[in-house]
Amino acid sequence: MCLGWICSSGAEEPAPAEVKPAPETFFFLGDSITKAGGYVRAIQSELVKQNPTNPPQIHNFGHMSETVSGLSEAYHPGRRPCVLNWVDAVFAEKPNWVIACYGINDGIYHPFSAERFAAYQAGIETLIKKADAVGARLIILTPPPFASAGPPFPPDTDAKTQETLLAKANAEADAEAQADPKKFGYRSAYPYYDRVLARYCEWLLTLDGKSGVSVVDIRTPMLTRIKETHNGDPIHPNGRGHAIMAETFLKEWPAIQAKSKAP
Repeated sequence: MCLGWICSSGAEEPAPAEVKPAPETFFFLGDSITKAGGYVRAIQSELVKQNPTNPPQIHNFGHMSETVSGLSEAYHPGRRPCVLNWVDAVFAEKPNWVIACYGINDGIYHPFSAERFAAYQAGIETLIKKADAVGARLIILTPPPFASAGPPFPPDTDAKTQETLLAKANAEADAEAQADPKKFGYRSAYPYYDRVLARYCEWLLTLDGKSGVSVVDIRTPMLTRIKETHNGDPIHPNGRGHAIMAETFLKEWPAIQAKSKAP
């Protein structure tokens, strides 16, 4: 029936279809540990369970041998790749989240040096700026431990004496590396290399909450179970190690999410 400009067919107008929000995108960056994918797949599985109707898109950009520092040991077959040389191309996709795990290769398996540490710090700070520039929220995972503690100190050595002995060992090893650039590397790591990583991790943890960055300490829970997390290879965690990495991330994830939504 029509009356002037009013017409009625007697049928109700269909409700507009609900538009789904775009799924969140997660880009994982890292070295061969990330490329292996164990912890990435475990995180993906849980995030999909949390949002099955609009599951996140997970992309693993881990690369063998990669660093964030741009450093490489003398006998490495070719220079190690550096994430900063290619990441702009994938950041152009504007991911919602970036999860980065770098460090185990960045000390290039040498004794601690201020120069190498500065290169690592500069690389991390550049990655933070690049993620921020595209509006991505960055989560940094501390590197896992190097699963070899080095020669034990004499029994009953107190902490201060240990630090003195460690500084002496570091200085001697640094002199050896200066004399023979091929002395240390991934096949022949400095015996106390995990102490180098401990310093890197300590610094990373100071970044938590700054510039919108979240830092997840995966080192500590792995250290307490180091006999479970590695099978003879001190660099690459085994399946249990990857599981602990994922569990640690997922434990922190609700707080990281809440922080990202805070005004």
